Amino acid sequence: MMAELVIYNTVGFPDPETFFKFVQGACSYVDALELGIPPKFAKYDGPTIRRSYVAVAGTDYMNLLSNVKCRAIALTYLDGLDLEKFLEMVRCTKAVMFPDLLIDHMNRLEEVTEAVKKMSLKNVIFISPSVPDTIIKSASRFADEFVYLGIRPATGVPTPVNVTKLVKRVRVIVDGKLIVGFGLKDNEEIAQAIEGGADGVAVGTSVMKVLEERGESEAIEAVRRLKEYVDSL
Repeated sequence: MMAELVIYNTVGFPDPETFFKFVQGACSYVDALELGIPPKFAKYDGPTIRRSYVAVAGTDYMNLLSNVKCRAIALTYLDGLDLEKFLEMVRCTKAVMFPDLLIDHMNRLEEVTEAVKKMSLKNVIFISPSVPDTIIKSASRFADEFVYLGIRPATGVPTPVNVTKLVKRVRVIVDGKLIVGFGLKDNEEIAQAIEGGADGVAVGTSVMKVLEERGESEAIEAVRRLKEYVDSL
């Protein structure tokens, strides 16, 4: 089975019209879109994604999400979040992910999972290298979409990481689908993630920079090339 490609973008970035053109084109090449809703506290996002949150402030996120036709995963942080209101807003998507759930709100895992299922959504469980193996093993059972391994403390910040070794460590713990992202910096690290046993990879910052600087056509082409590369691994 070929590895999956997940692409991240903030909802409405860099503007609603460009966002829709990009999404429509990218959907032909991706297995899922990870769509970010600006949180109250952007704790683990790098400078590009933080800047995107400012650019889309005041956007009608529900309206934009309701018009996305491909498989979409809504992402935000739990800190300062009205969970019920958020889930109502994103119920037109397929799944949700909260990167701070296991790191900062482990005690809310069952509560959040129950609320997600009540809205007929699926759960993506985000894990980081700092999460103990025992917690990864138990929490991964709550993932009914996939487990997302973030390899770096923040997106778009290339701190040193042995990607293959890290993915191999988590692969033996997680029984279900494993997607790796949150800081993959280049094709070499994408290959290392797949070599380590990942079922797919997630890419965000690099494509967002192309979208912001060169427009949707170039960004869609970047996604096409990424998909071609991932399929070759």
